[in-house]
Amino acid sequence: MQQPRRRRNVYPIKLNNSDASAENKFKRRIIQVHRRRITLLLAVGLVILVALGSRVVQAQQEREQTRVEFNQHQKRLQQTKQKQANLQTEVRQLHNPEYLDNLIRYRFNYSKDNEIIYNIPNEANQNLNF
Repeated sequence: MQQPRRRRNVYPIKLNNSDASAENKFKRRIIQVHRRRITLLLAVGLVILVALGSRVVQAQQEREQTRVEFNQHQKRLQQTKQKQANLQTEVRQLHNPEYLDNLIRYRFNYSKDNEIIYNIPNEANQNLNF
């Protein structure tokens, strides 16, 4: 069973002239309290905003650093793959007897029978593909 609703009777306060200053003081006090509350809410909001904003900035910096590291690792991976391809080519060439013969003759100055070896300065050796 519902209880009957009570009605609040609010009547305006009838003041004489001496009480008018008390009413003004009360109104000023209410305004002052509201200003303090608004200031406090704004300060709390600002603190929260700064905290969240700093976290966003920190996350962006971490993301940028991760991206830079990723690019460095990608470069290193490409270099390693290229080196591996070069080594595989070299291994295939070492199985070729003609290439192996030329390589030994070039690096260790071996010669065939009745063959004379001439030493050429290093600048001219750059054109040789051994």
